[in-house]
Amino acid sequence: ATIRLRGQGATDLEGRVEVFQNGVWGTVCDNDWDISDATVVCRQLGSPHALSAPGRAAYGQGTGPILMDNVECRGSEAKLQQCNFTTSRDCGHDEDATVSCATIRLRGENATHSEGRVEVFQNGVWGTVCDNGWDINDATVVCRQL
Repeated sequence: ATIRLRGQGATDLEGRVEVFQNGVWGTVCDNDWDISDATVVCRQLGSPHALSAPGRAAYGQGTGPILMDNVECRGSEAKLQQCNFTTSRDCGHDEDATVSCATIRLRGENATHSEGRVEVFQNGVWGTVCDNGWDINDATVVCRQL
């Protein structure tokens, strides 16, 4: 893996962003960090999009080098390392970038952003939702989460 989420209360889809470069894990500075950058991270981790892109080390401060700063993604990149960035010169670990990724997605042969088979992320894997008792109220909740 070249990217992971770590920190206090972190999960596979929520936490402090850490990248692997030149044989070492390090953090990403939150200067210029926004939802486009976070979305690239989330997609790289298998989630369809980011829910938020908090900064200021929201999941605790990392250690080691700060490998990326001033990250500027368009949002279409496959990997964070494909975005424009600089190496850190003016950042401390109190500015580590964090993400919160969507834990629900729609999949299927003809799936769109608003139509498809519902999948949820739980215990480190994506799985489907059984339709026993499924009704419009359940679908409404899913749509609100997308």
